[in-house]
Amino acid sequence: MFKRVLMAVAVAAAVSAPAFAEVSISGSAEMDLFYRTNQTADGNGKVWEEVAIVINIDGKDKLDSGDTLKWRVAQKVATDYRYDSFGGREAWIGYQGGWGELRFGTQFTNSYLMLYWPYGVKGTGNLWADFGAHTDKWKDAVSYFSPNWGGFSFAAQYKLGSQDDASNTNGLDLTASFGTDMFNIDAGYQGNYDQLVAAHSVGASGTSVSDAVVNGASTEVYHVGTRVRFGDFALRAGYKYNQWDLGTVGNSDVNFSQYLVGGTFGFGKNAISLSYQLKDEVEVRGVDYDNEIQQVAFQWDYALSKNTGAFLQARHQWFDEKKVALPGWALDGWNGKESSVSRVLVGTWTGF
Repeated sequence: MFKRVLMAVAVAAAVSAPAFAEVSISGSAEMDLFYRTNQTADGNGKVWEEVAIVINIDGKDKLDSGDTLKWRVAQKVATDYRYDSFGGREAWIGYQGGWGELRFGTQFTNSYLMLYWPYGVKGTGNLWADFGAHTDKWKDAVSYFSPNWGGFSFAAQYKLGSQDDASNTNGLDLTASFGTDMFNIDAGYQGNYDQLVAAHSVGASGTSVSDAVVNGASTEVYHVGTRVRFGDFALRAGYKYNQWDLGTVGNSDVNFSQYLVGGTFGFGKNAISLSYQLKDEVEVRGVDYDNEIQQVAFQWDYALSKNTGAFLQARHQWFDEKKVALPGWALDGWNGKESSVSRVLVGTWTGF
């Protein structure tokens, strides 16, 4: 009798125990060792190291309605300059169903993600995805992702902004894609309004203003790209248009275009990639400045396992003018004096 009672209690406890939502951990770990030329005033080079570990904590729960509640908290560790606080990389809650998905909170902008992958890869991301008239992340975003209709999908993001914080402005991000097994086309737009006008942004023209939130100022980027795959070959090409409108500061428009073309050939555990990129001359109030930037990039990838790869990467950038006022990270820490800068990198990347 006593055994039967114990068994009944155990069964009741098991049946009445709360059901917990599903939680998973994923991420990646990358190690890079690289050499960059023209780092000092004398033109000397320097060896650098970067370790980037990304940890994503994801959860989801099936609702009684049939929809799913989702959330993510993500951070980047072993880095000293961004995303290294818990949830500083991503922290959002979402709701997903047959109608699509809504997300609220800290998220990457979809234009940035589209520019970065699969276009700004294999050494081209510094100019294509990281630099330009767009923002990579919004902390107060509301996002909608559509279902996939026969290869077509779109996404819309809105940055809420704040009336109490002049630097926390509003923005809009729209992206759309269509794809088949062999062909993809991707396009997008991002606008940041009443924006913080940064000196390095306007400085790309050879002019400069102090950092300030300007009423009516905005940054806008338009981008379109296409990808084609046939056999072991993959080709990609993109166009990107950047514009800064300084609003009440003389209504001075600053704009320029960017172009990218690249290809990858895979064989066995290897893949060879080569790309060319051009940042066109900057136009300010209808005046062109001869400050083009060109870049060639090469990468050799070798698969160490299904989750880990090693790579050798090299890129070279050269300038029509030595006076090119862009942020140093976009130009590999260039010293601002020589007419070119190069970087050679070896590293490994693993996903988990």
